[in-house]
Amino acid sequence: MRIWNHLDIWIVIGYLLLMLGIGLWHRRFANKSMDNFFLGGRKIPGWLNGVSYTAALVSPDAATGYGGLAVATGGFICWWYLSRFGLALFLGGVLFAFFWRRLNLFTSLEFYDLRFPKRAAGIMRLWIALRTSLIAMPAWTGITLLAAYKIMGPAFDLTKFETLCLVVPVSLLFVFSSGYKGVVISNFIQMLIFLAGTLLLLFLTLQHFGGATAMVQAIEHAFGPHSAEILGSIPPEKQEVFPLAAAFGWLIGQSIGYGGDAAPMGGAMEGQRILSTRTPSEALTMYVVAAISMFVLLLLVTLPSISAAVLWPELRQTGADRELVYGRLMKMLLPPGAMGLMVAAMLAATMSTVGDNLNFGSQILVSDIYRRWFVPDRSEKHYLFIGKISMLVILAVSIAVVYNVLIITDVAIFMLSLSAAELPANWAQWWWWRFNGPARIAASFGGAAIFCLVVLGPRLLMYLGVAGAERLVIAWYWQTLLVMGLTTLLWIVVALLTKPDPQPLLQDFYKRARPLGFWKPFRNNGQPGAYRPLRPILKGIFIAIIGTVSVSLFILGLTHAWFARYGTSLLTLLAAIVLFIGFRKMASDYLKELEISTGDRKADAVPYHEQS
Repeated sequence: MRIWNHLDIWIVIGYLLLMLGIGLWHRRFANKSMDNFFLGGRKIPGWLNGVSYTAALVSPDAATGYGGLAVATGGFICWWYLSRFGLALFLGGVLFAFFWRRLNLFTSLEFYDLRFPKRAAGIMRLWIALRTSLIAMPAWTGITLLAAYKIMGPAFDLTKFETLCLVVPVSLLFVFSSGYKGVVISNFIQMLIFLAGTLLLLFLTLQHFGGATAMVQAIEHAFGPHSAEILGSIPPEKQEVFPLAAAFGWLIGQSIGYGGDAAPMGGAMEGQRILSTRTPSEALTMYVVAAISMFVLLLLVTLPSISAAVLWPELRQTGADRELVYGRLMKMLLPPGAMGLMVAAMLAATMSTVGDNLNFGSQILVSDIYRRWFVPDRSEKHYLFIGKISMLVILAVSIAVVYNVLIITDVAIFMLSLSAAELPANWAQWWWWRFNGPARIAASFGGAAIFCLVVLGPRLLMYLGVAGAERLVIAWYWQTLLVMGLTTLLWIVVALLTKPDPQPLLQDFYKRARPLGFWKPFRNNGQPGAYRPLRPILKGIFIAIIGTVSVSLFILGLTHAWFARYGTSLLTLLAAIVLFIGFRKMASDYLKELEISTGDRKADAVPYHEQS
């Protein structure tokens, strides 16, 4: 067992005291109102919300899950998160952030009361509230706590119980006191600590091998012909863990439909970030900052893990618990003091995610279940108390996940595949007036049924011993696309075979939201310019693609530098910078056009529908 150095202990204690101080400092502000406790008074800058969103997404499960995937794959591991998050986040930011913030809701689930008839809205709001607060948040919190154990265990021989005793009490006390504003500010500090810790381990890994060139030579010597795959930057056509088809499946399965629901089961609390920003334009800033900061941090975690395959080649074998690799690197390379910093970094990341999930999950439980269905007319002080009780419920379920899950990526893939089923419907509810209540219900519940049939059905048949059942099992990425396609077909048929939603309801929604897309029956005929429903959507998608490509090239450029391909790295980084400058200009102009089209800004010269 590794003995803690006194310096390590004091660094960790100092960090914990700092977090408690921040929580107590914001206690008075947080407890003034529901808006203050759950939305930070709606005055959080976009960039700070972006960093906070990264903190919610990048936790120890990134170091364990992505680290384990990296040691089994190679330089192309970056496409796991670029294909999963890249285009999705930029689509959500460019096409939807403006409209979500403009609605000025308390929780994003209130959208359903605006968009659909009372019965369908009630079913959807209750279902998504239950799914989010009692399934998604406990699952993501649970695997975060499990990841903390997988790092602390190898580093200090801690048990699951000891790890939970170290992390949970401080996290709970902090979020009880600070509310959302304190969480966001602490997230910024925690991400700085996490950045410092991961950078330190990255440089120590390089130093261990004697530099990038020597590291590449060590990989080539250890793995021979297979080293080309490890050093590659594009997923190979055939690969056991992450082939090219898997990257394609992530890209389609997580991007189409993204942004239309700001409380996705497969994601964190986007709606809370959007609704707490000061302006619609800063909601877009949140997405962009989140994408850049998240990808950089994930890269810092995965690069050392790739090189760790030389140290522990057995981790590349099928069945190995690869998710222990980052903890092993910490134990092997970090000197006294640095270990304390790294433990503080992992505690910081854990507290960020746990605090965010508890705050957001309790907001949904209180507002969309407790107040909406059971106790509608009590004081804000009462609802704040119930919110804190809700945190304990979510935490209890999360701890149950810790003791019943072994592999983190299995949970992530299951959650994301299930959420992908209904993603295209999330675009339809914004862009197509004919998408009605029955179609919305069919997408959510029918999609879950189709998921169970396609994904879980073959496994049940195998368990029952049915001959040939194994032939029905397909790769998870093809399962995702198949479930998504069948679900989309289902809700289109249901929408066309059932009556449209009441016209006054749709008219009120259009007047308030002014959504893009096919709303011609409710459009003011006096609006200038030709009616082109697809043009602003396609333009937004193009801008999102430019932003995605720029950030992807930036990550690839840094990956090339890690493997000592310095010329290629420089050219790739220059291309990334040029494209990002173009993205910023186009996105700014696009937001101005949206402001004109919704009446938030007067056109200076040319009406919106006649521009570009």
